[in-house]
Amino acid sequence: MMATNPVSTFVSEYVAAIHDQNAAVFAGAGLSIPAGSVNWKGLLRDIARDVGLDVDQETDLVAVAQYHLNEQGTRHKLNQALVSEFSARARLTKNHEILASLPIRVYWTTNYDTLIEDALTAAGKTPDVKSTPVNLTTTAPKRDAVVYKMHGDVSQPDKAVVTRDDYEQYGRDRSLFSTALQGDLVSRTFLFVGFSFSDPNLEHVMSRVRVLLGKNVRTHYCLMRRVQRRDFSTKRQADYAAAKQELQGPEALRDRRNSRR
Repeated sequence: MMATNPVSTFVSEYVAAIHDQNAAVFAGAGLSIPAGSVNWKGLLRDIARDVGLDVDQETDLVAVAQYHLNEQGTRHKLNQALVSEFSARARLTKNHEILASLPIRVYWTTNYDTLIEDALTAAGKTPDVKSTPVNLTTTAPKRDAVVYKMHGDVSQPDKAVVTRDDYEQYGRDRSLFSTALQGDLVSRTFLFVGFSFSDPNLEHVMSRVRVLLGKNVRTHYCLMRRVQRRDFSTKRQADYAAAKQELQGPEALRDRRNSRR
């Protein structure tokens, strides 16, 4: 029997979900970096230097942000870094334009920038942005799509999820986002774009869905940039990263993570 082409399967099933108005997009930092946004290391480079750390040697960057808060006693510089890095630098990419042009009504993101809602606006659509729990209680008139920003927005840097404290208090301060995401993961077909699956909040929600539904979880898809040799100093480092990439990601996605660029 001829093996099923995973790309064809993805296209067929996701197009069907779009037609049924059950499709959703989850965008990670990988969607914004080509647009000019910094990654986490770029965001926290000066922050790390303030507390005597080299960001390039750190793997737990949430902890770096927490160290700075503990040392300084204020998150002012963290807030300023968010504003400075994400307010004006980035520009819409073709990928943003494509995603915004599709008849999709639900977008989720952990990004602080405004690129998704800007792309929707540029496409002539009205986005309803949800960046705080209070936003979830209101509905924008004549909205065409909802953009859930589960880690906050650059316009309110003091409320953004950045430090270890923020992550640990997520269940208390932003539990409504977790509930809303859990519902969408059950009822919609997601396409994850530019996401590394290292975020503990998302992992917790997806784990909860897997526990509740077992083998009956809905199929989701993701597009991931393959590890590139040029991104690493040695071939050994690149091979290690490639092997780790094959193992990354929640079990709910693992069997379907075939649609890669």
